[in-house]
Amino acid sequence: MCKKIVAAFLLIGVLPLGAFAKDDALVAITVQQNGRSLVTEQRSLDVPKGAGTLTLTRLPASIEPETLQITSKTSSGGFKVLDATFEEELLTSSSLLRRHLGKNVLLRIPDGTTRDGRVQKTATVLSVDEAPLFLIDGGVYSGPYESIVFPEVPRQLSPAPRLLIGVDNSGPARQDIDLSYLVRELSWNMDYVLSVNKDATNGQLSGWARITNKTGVDYANARIELLAGEPRALQQNLMRGGFAAPAMAMEKSFDAAASEELFEYHLYTIARPVTLNNQQTRQIKFIQTAGFPVTRQLLGKANALPSGRDDGPTAEPVDAILSFRNAGEQGLGQPLPKGTIRVYQADGPRKHLLGEAPLDRTAAGATAEMKIGKAFDITIERVPTGYEKTGAHSVRCSWEIRIRNSKNKPQKLTLQEVIPGKWTIQNASHPYTKKSKSIAEFTITLPPGADKDPVLLTYTLATDL
Repeated sequence: MCKKIVAAFLLIGVLPLGAFAKDDALVAITVQQNGRSLVTEQRSLDVPKGAGTLTLTRLPASIEPETLQITSKTSSGGFKVLDATFEEELLTSSSLLRRHLGKNVLLRIPDGTTRDGRVQKTATVLSVDEAPLFLIDGGVYSGPYESIVFPEVPRQLSPAPRLLIGVDNSGPARQDIDLSYLVRELSWNMDYVLSVNKDATNGQLSGWARITNKTGVDYANARIELLAGEPRALQQNLMRGGFAAPAMAMEKSFDAAASEELFEYHLYTIARPVTLNNQQTRQIKFIQTAGFPVTRQLLGKANALPSGRDDGPTAEPVDAILSFRNAGEQGLGQPLPKGTIRVYQADGPRKHLLGEAPLDRTAAGATAEMKIGKAFDITIERVPTGYEKTGAHSVRCSWEIRIRNSKNKPQKLTLQEVIPGKWTIQNASHPYTKKSKSIAEFTITLPPGADKDPVLLTYTLATDL
């Protein structure tokens, strides 16, 4: 039987979880892409005179309490924080049952005589493990129950975390208090759309910042900054010193969504206030460009060092790659945060998804490159034609690489051979360049025709490992 717990709540007039009143809280949030964010709030609060305790509610369940900073804007010299106690035991069915261990509750259980009959019994909670145990009429009961009615809600439980702050206040009773803290479960990501023409030679880029709030609270009319980069975050919720700065000035105006440098990162400001409700994802327009050149590339990349047991032929995939330079006067030329890019091709009234790929952060002037899929009509077969160990750590081998283009137009293929150690290539049938210390690169123009013989690339490799 399904277990259901019903509590007789005695809390009257409690603020809804996460509801920020518009007239007593101003919020600014710097959102990171790693799931952590810096929240700065300004609250107008009644503060006890002299030594006393200030209770803060409406805090997110995912707050990192050790990062909290508290200052008074009204009376910085007369407001002193003595200590802070964070109460994070939330009001849930399990915590409510646990707090009633050894106490009486009303338990609704089957009456034991009829199929659907129920009876309500006074029961003492004996255990709160996976199968709770109750003392009923002098016996231990571990059977099914329909509901529990609790006589009260313990003081220690609340719908949201609470912070009890010991203060010594010689200032006024009503003050504007600045809070800043790190919170988890509030992050942002970029979603890009690259629309290319039929030949994939020209494209337009649009980007949307996707902000997700799973903190447990709503943030109304927040001023949002998006941090692009990779601030270091230690496993144990550290990085506290990095944000132990004075509270952000709430009167600062949020202008256009332009990028500015912040240490080794980039900061993007959303031009208007944004409401981020709990369990909500908001998308905000980030970038829109006019047409710009796009480069299409077919790339085959393979390890050129055989195992000595290869007898081939071995098929190899060919990646379809698109790239563009983040520069120009068509809306590009600003730092692009990392995200996901989806590439569409327009063909008259039709539109097709060509693929999607991660887009790494791309500085102004750098080239953005993305693998969006595998080529269908370009096939590669690799056949070993010789293998010899020439020393304890040296090898000599030969390859025949068969490449076929089944399209009806010539295609340019870049073939990268990954070679470890100190190497030389001999008797190559096609010219190559040394792309890097470990890559030899061939660029081959493939004639069209599925019924024609494949292009043969052959070479001998000598490498000293």
